[in-house]
Amino acid sequence: MNKVIFGSTKDSDMHYAVKTPVTSSFFYLETRGKKYALLDKVDFSIIPKNLRIKSVPLNPFSEEAKKLRLKTSDRNKLAYYIFKRYGLMGRKVQIPIHFPLDMADFLRRKGAKLVPAFPFFPERAVKTKEEIRYIKESLAHTKMAFRIIENILRRSRIRKNKIYYQNKILTSEFLKQEAEKALIEKGMFDLLGMIISTEKQTAIPHHIGFGPILPHQPIVCDIFPRHRASGYFSDMTRTYVKGRPSPEIQTMYAAVLRAQNAAIKKIRSGVSAKEIYDITANVILKNGYHIGDYGFIHGLGHGVGLDIHEKPSLKANSEDILETGNIITIEPGLYYSRLGGIRLEDMILVTKTSFQNLTNHPKKLVIP
Repeated sequence: MNKVIFGSTKDSDMHYAVKTPVTSSFFYLETRGKKYALLDKVDFSIIPKNLRIKSVPLNPFSEEAKKLRLKTSDRNKLAYYIFKRYGLMGRKVQIPIHFPLDMADFLRRKGAKLVPAFPFFPERAVKTKEEIRYIKESLAHTKMAFRIIENILRRSRIRKNKIYYQNKILTSEFLKQEAEKALIEKGMFDLLGMIISTEKQTAIPHHIGFGPILPHQPIVCDIFPRHRASGYFSDMTRTYVKGRPSPEIQTMYAAVLRAQNAAIKKIRSGVSAKEIYDITANVILKNGYHIGDYGFIHGLGHGVGLDIHEKPSLKANSEDILETGNIITIEPGLYYSRLGGIRLEDMILVTKTSFQNLTNHPKKLVIP
């Protein structure tokens, strides 16, 4: 199948295709067994030669396209000219779902047969040895950020229903700041924003958290930064209590941990993602909790790579099958507005007969 992408390597599919940062928008083509990158002169020769992608100067194409008497933008004229030049008009061409709409509409009016595809590169779900190394490196720095948070909580003191660190009230903002500083020093950046929430905030899974961290209440820390050099994400969650958690919170935590362990033990190549979700859901139900609008209210996990959410998807209606080389999250949680929330998340490498827990970081609810 012919393929066309337009954009910069901020687009993860483009990054995957050319393996190197390109900040300007350009065209990437796969047709008749060959690969082409049509690049502006400021980016020409930037793509590694070992990728067997032919770099083509874009400027001559742009000059010719501007001569076309078509009522549309210059970039749409350029796309049309490229499609004509490479014999793509009238042939089926896969495009990513984020392909520019105006460009797609114009090309279709001119006879292009565009087929939106998701995932655009299905092979992204199976990581190469190099990609696994990149993700492990990203995750190592993320674990470092968690150790910093744990150390701050450990050294903090509780006074009159507040937590103090170095004689100042400990806040979500401060913990994020300290974690982010450490990540930046390691070449990581918090592209999407981390979650450090407390008390009732934790009942909302994606509540980013703000204000004072409260003692004896859940603290959900979910950090998912990207490595600046490689572009690969990592994703990890832990839940803590500074002080004495209530019996209800302790029981919830134990149930989430049991559910996560049960799911991870069944991971191997060839198992359906839905089966892993169902194992988790059954443990949650057997422990007396709920699934749906409250309790366990989200999917179990997802692939991680150049995007924070990739294939495979581990949820109730997933049709995905786990394959050797998948890197997935396993992140069960329980959420109740009266109590707060508990979530634990590890990154798992799927192997032929088993799994490897890449996170391998302690899970301890109570920090005294």
